[in-house]
Amino acid sequence: MKNYQKLEIPSDSAWERKSIRRFLPIFIKDFFTGCNNLIKWAPTIWKQRDWDSSFIFDILEKKIEFQRKELVSSNRHTRIEMDNRDMTLALNLIQRVREDYYGYEYMDYHESEYSFEPVEGKEGVCTLESNVISERYQEFLDKYPSTVRKIKKEEKDLDLEDKRSLCFYVSSRNQEKANSLLFRILEERIGYWWD
Repeated sequence: MKNYQKLEIPSDSAWERKSIRRFLPIFIKDFFTGCNNLIKWAPTIWKQRDWDSSFIFDILEKKIEFQRKELVSSNRHTRIEMDNRDMTLALNLIQRVREDYYGYEYMDYHESEYSFEPVEGKEGVCTLESNVISERYQEFLDKYPSTVRKIKKEEKDLDLEDKRSLCFYVSSRNQEKANSLLFRILEERIGYWWD
């Protein structure tokens, strides 16, 4: 999983930099910008498919990545430090939401052995059997005490005595929270991301 770091903000702004691009007519700048967009978006568009939300996150991730690079390198407004932080956080959350990072996190806290066992009386049919070799579920639950309390308070119908089930519900809730946080950041901050 890719882990984004905040970009370094230059000490000067684009207003202070002298380049030939500043003196070109707007239609020539637009032409070069369009050509550059075709080149930098081509790999992302080539890999696009229409069957999964993961591909939507690919587009969103690339757009925020390109826009963050442009805004930070231009360094033209006073909110650039906050925008850099928020965009980096959004990029990291996109990675975690897309890969269901928190949803499967509890699986790192146990080791199991799996085998296929034939079903008696049914030739060619097998069942998947699992044997837990070791588990550290309490370590996982101790990592998220507030989520555990909230689930125990809200979910009276669930069998929460089984630690594996409780870990599953905690992971699912954490994944929902990551998803909500990503879209909350976009909802509240995306209006500030302009140059």
